Amino acid sequence: MNTITVSINKSSHANCDSLPLRYGIHFNANQTLELEVIKDLGQDPGYPDRFHVEAKFRDPRNENSGEHQGHFVLARSPKDAVPTLVTVWRGNRNIEWGLSNTMTALRKDGFLTVQHLLEMHPLYLQGRISDSASLLKYLSSSIARKDVERFESVAAQARADTERLIKDLEMAREEAEMARNKAERLKQVATEAICAVESLEVERSQQQTKINQLEAKIKEGEQRYQIEVAAARRDSSVATLSAPDTLIEVNERVLIRGSLCTVLVLADGTRRHMKTATFDRDGSVTKKTKELVGSRVRTTCWDPLNSPGKWSRQGYFRNIYEAK
Repeated sequence: MNTITVSINKSSHANCDSLPLRYGIHFNANQTLELEVIKDLGQDPGYPDRFHVEAKFRDPRNENSGEHQGHFVLARSPKDAVPTLVTVWRGNRNIEWGLSNTMTALRKDGFLTVQHLLEMHPLYLQGRISDSASLLKYLSSSIARKDVERFESVAAQARADTERLIKDLEMAREEAEMARNKAERLKQVATEAICAVESLEVERSQQQTKINQLEAKIKEGEQRYQIEVAAARRDSSVATLSAPDTLIEVNERVLIRGSLCTVLVLADGTRRHMKTATFDRDGSVTKKTKELVGSRVRTTCWDPLNSPGKWSRQGYFRNIYEAK
């Protein structure tokens, strides 16, 4: 558990009202108190400089003091070394607020003293003075006749102030909740946007990698094509290069004109074939065609120098290259 030190002003509401009635404690001078925090309850929705904790404590003046527990409202100021105790209560917030406002108003108007509240502490523990109504009922019997009207006025004003404060607090809580929800939504949108950007970056990087790989393959293919062009010339032929198209399907061992061929099916519906016994004895070209299914390709066909298009127009092919 976390321990924090808080300061208590001797003339504050906490020292003159809350501590005397609820805990039977009052300090005659400014005092510090060690709180053993059980739970951090967060910032006050109505006051940005205040925060709430549930904590335990002992009376620092009494070594044999029993352990007390309560809901503490603390104020934190940049100029203060430690937080200041605003108030503390034991039970239901709204009931305790009503009780606090009533006894504070009556004390300031002279109907109550700190000593009275200390004397009423056992009654508070017994539940006989647990809210504003029971406090007023207890005090009414001892109020002088001439002060009854003023007493009732002070009590009525205290009740009205409590209702207003509770209403303001609920509004502040609703506004804080709306702000938190909005912040969460904005955080979610921002997170999704970041994820989307990161995903696009990954996709772009992957696409760029694919582009680089394709360009490398095309460059390699261009080098192989130049070697093929040179080989065709030595054979008194020209390596006719087809227009680029997507390779859809590769069929092996198809009988064409009495010979087994590898047949390519392209996206435009055309077919090209190669007599494997003559031009692909080791199966390397057929293997290459199968690797390129789904890719854009260009094929070559060796036409005689003195008879351009003789074999290419008949749908033959000799080699295959990946294209953009």
